[in-house]
Amino acid sequence: MKRSLAIEHRLYRRKGVLVDGNWQISTTKDMSIVGILFHSDIPYLIGDLIQLRVVMNGALDVFKGFGRAVRCEKKKAKQPFLIAVAFIDENSKFLKSSKSS
Repeated sequence: MKRSLAIEHRLYRRKGVLVDGNWQISTTKDMSIVGILFHSDIPYLIGDLIQLRVVMNGALDVFKGFGRAVRCEKKKAKQPFLIAVAFIDENSKFLKSSKSS
């Protein structure tokens, strides 16, 4: 789905270390059932665990959960980064080990 929605995102875990970064606000570029592509003023590293909240019209929750960064690119100097994230199943061992530390 190519649609611009509001997204809040933050770094949650990097290289096995809990970070609990500050929330950032941006917009999505596109979204599917397996992942999301969004704009970010800050770069993420491949493998970073990112906490995500996507909302429509400021009230309707579209997605709340976690994803793993699979791509980070920047086309031009003054443009934001494009971050591709694969959603993580709430029951996955990767996420459970991330929440417990």
